[in-house]
Amino acid sequence: MVSLNKILMLLCILSLTIGCGVVKQSARSPVATAASDTTNREAASDTETVTPSPMAAVSIASINEARASLMQAYRDWKGTPYRLGGGSQSGVDCSMFINIVFAEYFNIDLPTNTRTQLNVGAGVRRAAIKTGDLIFFRTGRKMLHVGVMLNKEEFLHASTSKGVTISQISQKYWASRYLAARRVL
Repeated sequence: MVSLNKILMLLCILSLTIGCGVVKQSARSPVATAASDTTNREAASDTETVTPSPMAAVSIASINEARASLMQAYRDWKGTPYRLGGGSQSGVDCSMFINIVFAEYFNIDLPTNTRTQLNVGAGVRRAAIKTGDLIFFRTGRKMLHVGVMLNKEEFLHASTSKGVTISQISQKYWASRYLAARRVL
């Protein structure tokens, strides 16, 4: 018979292996295989065919409601430390934070790892990003990071260095690592 400790250990190991987005080279999406510099990635992203979701035509009122919900999530989670595989206010990783925010504040069930989150919703050109869009970054050769846009410039995420925080997409670090955006709201 399997003990509770063995089950918990297995769950911990599993969450660490799927945590914040280790992606196999062969599992990359077409956007992820774009040219290596930011300018070429932006150009490729701007010319890709994007299939709008039925929910793409969002009213100003619903954008404001989404922003209010995201700001409430920020107030509720601000300062929560980053912890790979974590899923609580004692520590959370980026993909699980996004999963929790969309489940608790929008009643939308998203995957719990960055690689599969990169495949949900509809692709969005960088110039068309808006509140509620998921935003993805390549932070290492095989590492991905995810956040959610508060507006055209700021995004909410679980940072490895600052925990749950708001950052600017135009900051040199993030701008040079931009990968893709997806619309799920």
